[in-house]
Amino acid sequence: MISARFLGAAALLAECATPVAAQEAPACPAFRWTTLGTAGGPVPTPDRSEPANLLDVGSRSILVDTGDGTADAMGQLGRQLGDVSTIFISHLHWDHVGGLAAVLGLRWMNTFPGDVMVYGPPGTQQIVDGIIASLRPQERVGFGTGAAVADPAANITVIEIPADASLDLGDALSVRAVQNTHFDYSLEEVGTISLSYRFDFGDRSITYSGDSGPSEALTELAASSDLLVTEVIALEPLIDEILASRPDMPSPVQAAMRQHLSTHHIDAADVGIMAAAAEVDHLVLTHFAVPPTPLRESEAYLRAGVREHYSGPLDLSRDLSSFDVGCDK
Repeated sequence: MISARFLGAAALLAECATPVAAQEAPACPAFRWTTLGTAGGPVPTPDRSEPANLLDVGSRSILVDTGDGTADAMGQLGRQLGDVSTIFISHLHWDHVGGLAAVLGLRWMNTFPGDVMVYGPPGTQQIVDGIIASLRPQERVGFGTGAAVADPAANITVIEIPADASLDLGDALSVRAVQNTHFDYSLEEVGTISLSYRFDFGDRSITYSGDSGPSEALTELAASSDLLVTEVIALEPLIDEILASRPDMPSPVQAAMRQHLSTHHIDAADVGIMAAAAEVDHLVLTHFAVPPTPLRESEAYLRAGVREHYSGPLDLSRDLSSFDVGCDK
């Protein structure tokens, strides 16, 4: 027989538990973008890491691109690699994936529990397979603790994303991917593509371009986004810098260089056109392809180019800068 005393205590516990549970669920869950690395790769710079980003969605931590320095930047934020359960890769240029080996390898070496999902364009599985192969010698050696070493591939799943895809990640988070214009080559020719992503969390949204030239698909993807995070190139200053250092460059090579920089990347004025057409609420510039001088020397060019077309909030990000999309926006 269950005693009246037990039932009374159970009822009291139930009454006490209800408000505590309500307090644990924040009225406005986090939706925060942090630029871990903002350099315009692939040349290392003294003050910026390669392109990488952290997206906090409620209690979930998502890496979006993992350039060299990603693991160090997480440490500077006081965050553990074990916090990360999801990774999105925009494209397979090494300045965007060079830190993936450290993220996966150090996460494994620290024996963090839980699975990791790696989303990216076709070819991502081959990248991850190579990283896992590079961990096999250490797997045989062990960690020096005497404990059994888990298979480094055991908790990693790769999902390759086609040119246009929608994903439901649960807990009110959905992701859409589109192919952008960073590559001229087709999937059939080279086996991969370059993607841009839109993250929708309830009625809040963040769009990320990775690398891209002017792109109708990207502009449509970003429509009415609360935050647009995009690479930017200081086209004319960068070309002037290159030609000043290489006055012997043949004219056909100069033309090919200009064509590449202007169509596979996006100049400040084109960023402004895109942001205005998409009617985004807030624009953040990152992944700065600028002359090899302090960013402040290119800032006026970048701001003026954007401001020709877009008048909304504008930030030139730095490593470890964070941007919150609140519930009141």
